[in-house]
Amino acid sequence: MKIYFAPMEGITLYPLRNIHKEMFGEEVSKYYTPFVSTARTYKFKKREQRDILPEFVTSFADYKNEVVPQIMGNKAEQIIWAARKMHELGYNEANLNMGCPVATVVNRHKGSGLLEDVDKLDAMLFEIFDTIEKENLGFKFSLKTRLGMHDDSESLKIMKVLAKYPVSELTLHARVRDDYYKGQIRAEAFCRAAKEYLKNGGSGTIVYNGDINSVSDFKKITDIIKKFTDATMDSNDDKRDFKIDHFMLGRGLITNPALAREIAGGEKLKADELRTYLDRLYEAYEEYIPEDQNVIFKMLEHWAFIHIHFKDCDKYLKAIRKSRSKGEYKAAVTNMFSSCEFVI
Repeated sequence: MKIYFAPMEGITLYPLRNIHKEMFGEEVSKYYTPFVSTARTYKFKKREQRDILPEFVTSFADYKNEVVPQIMGNKAEQIIWAARKMHELGYNEANLNMGCPVATVVNRHKGSGLLEDVDKLDAMLFEIFDTIEKENLGFKFSLKTRLGMHDDSESLKIMKVLAKYPVSELTLHARVRDDYYKGQIRAEAFCRAAKEYLKNGGSGTIVYNGDINSVSDFKKITDIIKKFTDATMDSNDDKRDFKIDHFMLGRGLITNPALAREIAGGEKLKADELRTYLDRLYEAYEEYIPEDQNVIFKMLEHWAFIHIHFKDCDKYLKAIRKSRSKGEYKAAVTNMFSSCEFVI
């Protein structure tokens, strides 16, 4: 089994990746960067480029294989250019974002907007993989996508297209674009899509993504996959081919940084290590962005998830949110940890 840390825009930046790797990364095989956008100018935005520079990848013994830059684009030549740049920086894999549901992205036919016109997507992927093969570019190219735009029945046509190309991995978020990140995951539709991908000759490793926020969530998903396998596969060979043992976690690892360890049978998150983790994140963000207020805003993105570990914490969380200086923030956090029961 392998667990990956999903890309989350503005959150899974190198300060978090480095600190999480040091403290909780033993059971996490790969960390994906927030997307880097392609452009007609063939230049990255400075803040996006900074996030992928090897000089800031300080906690990874093998960053070339443990960190995967994600690309956002809709033009084959621009995506190939970006992937080449990633390879020049030493990365052995680039990942194409085909799943972001945000309207400003989709309206530009990027992210999950690529799923609107499957024939156009097919032509784009053909050009990408044809260039990779002809020029012997020597890097892995993976995809992260959804089950469709509006309905998960769209996934069958999408899988037939994706199966044509030698992707290294195919990460499937078990929702359609219209779901955004809300509502029940479509676990059985994920299974049907994965089966269709393999039936049509897909060679990439399938990675499950979607709402694994606890050990019980993980067990629920793996039980659904097992039941689907037992009910629909005719032979042991089919069952081996359908093995799903790669999982991508996003919000679950932001909420509980020790979740991968817990899934692997290790210790549950402890209050003192969460406090250390948050303190180290604050220090890292101080180096990453100027001014206390900006650092506090960045930490509040984490507290939006992490506060669930503190019982009856509304008053203390409000104080954290009202902090306007480092001193106020640190005092408010101390009050949270000392006054609220820690739950997991």
